[in-house]
Amino acid sequence: MVKAAKSGQSKFQLGPNDNLFDFTYVGNIAHAHLLAAVGLLATSALNITPLDNEKIDGEAFFITNDSPTYFWDFAHYVYKCAGATAGVDPSSVWHLGSEFAIAIASLAEWVMWPFGKTPNLTKSRVRFSTLTRYYNITKAKDRLGYSPIVDLKTGIERGVADVLKRDYPEN
Repeated sequence: MVKAAKSGQSKFQLGPNDNLFDFTYVGNIAHAHLLAAVGLLATSALNITPLDNEKIDGEAFFITNDSPTYFWDFAHYVYKCAGATAGVDPSSVWHLGSEFAIAIASLAEWVMWPFGKTPNLTKSRVRFSTLTRYYNITKAKDRLGYSPIVDLKTGIERGVADVLKRDYPEN
């Protein structure tokens, strides 16, 4: 998304922005790992086996920022944090319908295939940016005591600042 903002590709939106997504700041993921480690150590020190609804070992947990947001609202804020002027205000963005974008992506993939290149717009990117994808993290809250320690807005700001520092040092 930072690359799109820097290259002027932030003027487009695929789909109507009615798809919720769960984004997660990496510091919250690290925090959840630490909570899991503490829980595993505590469990191993017990002389009894935890109940199935208390187990941590062998279990899978969804870890998110617990604040589903519309995909393109997230993208617009990333664009803003990256310094883009286009694509920041959703009313100034060109909206491409999902089906139309899939058709354009299919054509672009077909045209680029003989050259061994991948276009910027692919069918998988269209699908990814128009899917609803958010998760229930109740199990992580109950068993690990997890709750995000960095809110989504701060996470975006930190993440974009890091990408800009690493990939665009001239800024």
